[in-house]
Amino acid sequence: MTAHDLIESIFARPGWRGVSPDKRYITPDQLGFLEKLIDEDPERGKMRAGSPGSFVWSPAGAHQYTLTRDLHGTRHTLTRTSRIDASGMGSLF
Repeated sequence: MTAHDLIESIFARPGWRGVSPDKRYITPDQLGFLEKLIDEDPERGKMRAGSPGSFVWSPAGAHQYTLTRDLHGTRHTLTRTSRIDASGMGSLF
C-alpha cells in the first residue's frame, strides 16, 4: 500500500455531515501509518510544517494534503486541497 492508496481509501468513505467534503477525521493509527507511508514514498514530494501539530504534504499531482494531529485528543484530520498553478493564460477577473 502507498500513501496515495491510503488517502484514496480514506476519501472514498462518506464524510461527516456539516464537514467539508475535502476533510476527513482519521484515527491515530491511520495518521501514524500515513506518516510512515509518506516517509517511505520514493517520490516523496515536498513536506513543510504547518501550524503546531500539522504538516503539509505536496506530492506530484493536483492535490496537496494537510495532516493535523489533535494535540488534545483523537480528532486528527486529513484535508485535501487542490493545487492551482499559474498558467500564464491571464486571469479570470
